[in-house]
Amino acid sequence: MIHSRHAFLFKWHAFFLLLFSLVACDSEQSPLQEKTWIPGWQQTSEMTIARAGAAVVSYNNRVYMIGGVDGKNFLRSVEMSEVQHDGSLSSWKVVSNMPEARGFISAVIHNARVYVVGGGNGPYGKNLLNSVVSAPLLKNGMLGDWREEKEKMLAPRRCSKIISDGNSLYALGGFGGALLDTVESTAFKANGELDKWRMQNNRLTIPRYVNEVKKVGDRIFALGGHHQSKGVGINQIEFASLKHQPLVWKQTTPMLQGRYAFSSAAYRNHLYAMGGISGSEYLNSIERLNINDDIPLESWKKSSNLPEFMANFTTILIGDRIYLLGGSTRYKYMTSVWYAGFNKAGDVGFQGTQAQLRDYQESMQHQQSTESELPNNATVKQVIETEAYTYILVGQQGDELWLAAPKMKIYTGDRIKYSEGVYMSNFYSKTLQRSFAKIVFVGTVLIDQAVSE
Repeated sequence: MIHSRHAFLFKWHAFFLLLFSLVACDSEQSPLQEKTWIPGWQQTSEMTIARAGAAVVSYNNRVYMIGGVDGKNFLRSVEMSEVQHDGSLSSWKVVSNMPEARGFISAVIHNARVYVVGGGNGPYGKNLLNSVVSAPLLKNGMLGDWREEKEKMLAPRRCSKIISDGNSLYALGGFGGALLDTVESTAFKANGELDKWRMQNNRLTIPRYVNEVKKVGDRIFALGGHHQSKGVGINQIEFASLKHQPLVWKQTTPMLQGRYAFSSAAYRNHLYAMGGISGSEYLNSIERLNINDDIPLESWKKSSNLPEFMANFTTILIGDRIYLLGGSTRYKYMTSVWYAGFNKAGDVGFQGTQAQLRDYQESMQHQQSTESELPNNATVKQVIETEAYTYILVGQQGDELWLAAPKMKIYTGDRIKYSEGVYMSNFYSKTLQRSFAKIVFVGTVLIDQAVSE
């Protein structure tokens, strides 16, 4: 009797072991649990305040967002978040305030001290700054007392970009009353102060404003920016070797898309250009360039898209992950933060579940359908054609409005539909030698009914 009872228990025990192993194996092979490559982004903790034109740095696995503009005001505040094990960010908290508000700035870290260079403040950023402020980074994540460095840049620079290399610091381009093609440099002293700034002998090949600059190995690359007179993004790229002083700038392989107010990144042997504005529309595209020792370089290639059509955001690499922070769309200034990794080909994305893949595909479909909608319609009252744009005066709900659209054939009296665009006030066209009190740069215009019909 005892023997049969033990046999019965043994059989049930064996049955449950078999059942458990089958369930475990089945769960490992479940499509819902398998990871797949998703060419998209994951969202993480949002900042406490919207920031565009801010500076970003990282130190000791912490991320710092510095200054910028929230859509109305230039900002003094600095907020910090910590990188979690899975790449997400902790809740943000304000850790310091700069001596004065400033935006459209750049920042670097040298010997546990953050340096914020140039920028602007005041109405529409008209106060152009040539000052540098710095603060020590403390072990607890806070910042120490800020100080203004004694040595100021030789030129005020809003939207300039800075690069540090060893003890050297370079400031490139920007706006100082006009678009700048100059480069100046200084050195970090042993006590953390800056030496006198000196203008480099050689200028950039073209003026660079709301452009991007990245150091890759021993080379500095200057990418894109705003055209000096046409109001469009440029795709020209130039580089200089840090091994040769003074720097000598040479143009190389241009980007596929002219863009300004965009962001860039350098990861391993790839250089990335992301988002920005073409002149008539916000962009969500990413393109990448394989960096090697050969000049000219290979051609740029299209890569994954951004999660939004966006500009004036900041990007930072921490380990093998890339983070997008803040910025603006054509509708709003953002507190959003996104992150992703890279695959072997160098494209941006992450390993996720099938459910996350479906969510990504649905968001892309929604994004495309939203952008394909043309919410505005009007009658053409006047047309002016130039090399870069077709200027269209339209009547809409009793008001008149100028549009700047990509070159197209259109006639007075045509009924058109057009996309949302980039609004600009008091825009001066050097080509036409006239001012527009208000103008909208639009990416898409379709003829709904031709005048000949």
